[in-house]
Amino acid sequence: MKQAPALLRNRNFLLLWLASLISNFALAIAMLAETWLVIKTLGAKEQLGLVMIAGSVPRIMLMAVGGVLADRMKRSHIILASVGLRVLLLMVLVGIVANNQLSMGVMVGFALIYGALDAFFWPARDALVPNIVADSDLTRANSIMLTTNQVGLVFGPVLGGTMLALFSYETVFSLTAIMLVAGLIAMALIKEPELLANRKRFSMLSELKEGMQYMIQTPVLRALMLVYAAANLLFMGPLGLGVPLVVTDLLQGSASTLSFMQSAFAAGMVLGGLLLTLYPPTQKRLLMITLVIAIEGLLLASLALATWLPVALALQVLIGLGVAANNVPMMSLIQHYTDRQKLGRIMSLNSMASMGLAPLSYALVTALFAMHISIQWVLPVFGLLLALLMVGMTMRIRVIREID
Repeated sequence: MKQAPALLRNRNFLLLWLASLISNFALAIAMLAETWLVIKTLGAKEQLGLVMIAGSVPRIMLMAVGGVLADRMKRSHIILASVGLRVLLLMVLVGIVANNQLSMGVMVGFALIYGALDAFFWPARDALVPNIVADSDLTRANSIMLTTNQVGLVFGPVLGGTMLALFSYETVFSLTAIMLVAGLIAMALIKEPELLANRKRFSMLSELKEGMQYMIQTPVLRALMLVYAAANLLFMGPLGLGVPLVVTDLLQGSASTLSFMQSAFAAGMVLGGLLLTLYPPTQKRLLMITLVIAIEGLLLASLALATWLPVALALQVLIGLGVAANNVPMMSLIQHYTDRQKLGRIMSLNSMASMGLAPLSYALVTALFAMHISIQWVLPVFGLLLALLMVGMTMRIRVIREID
């Protein structure tokens, strides 16, 4: 608890926190409005998946490039550029909607650009925190940032829904752009230390190869990459596709029931972030990560038995808490054990290792459902396999047990 005052006196961190809070609310509102635009105005709910795929593909493909740039340039400048371009895109969208020129092609195009901007924004954001925060405050700072992100995800759609009920799409997108401009002003006031002035630059491919070699040769980073690749392969698909089926098949619920389940998960992440802010772990963090993921596997398997809504909601809260409890130490470990000049690349490569397997996880679960394998089998198989794999990796990889 003694570290909190120092962090709260950190002007740069407070500005980053304020910018993140405003931006997360704005982006959550914009995402809801754009989704509703596709479903209601275009009447293309069956094609909404195309928009999501269009956003995810460039995000994954360009993440490595974004990591290299985050190691070449001031990270705050990359964030300013990516958010500033999103403001311009929102204003262009206002004009398109006002002139009745909206189409699925336009929405797919916007999603492609948004995904590309995210590929540059995320590595820069994740690499900026250790540039402006002391090592002793990293875990607490990451906890605060994670909690901020989840607060935006929980309450942003609620605010967005209220705005859509009161205003036109053009007004909602314009107000969202104004919110992002406020976030940009806060970002522009951050004074980021110059750490990269004497760094030699090579070709994009050479620097990416250097980052990959560094990650593989560093035991902690290599173990994290393996853990999260395996975890996302066995966790993302069953959770993302399984929860709606739990609602319909086991709980006989409605759309509101699904919203309760999603809110419970987000609330768990907020709770986890708050707990880690108050009590940041400092020892055996990698061991904590694998054990927490193993518990998440057991909780995921238990969802197959949730035929009573309060039990299902409690499980969702615990799963969300677990996600926060492993993501925050993971971020802090990467930031602590990575050379500052390679941090952007390592952040992007770690994201690619996990995110790149998420589509495969979705495909595996979709294939099982197509074979008429019920959710009551899919969740236990994936959940128990995840738990066993985490225990096995903990036993076989010594650095997991020994590193702090």
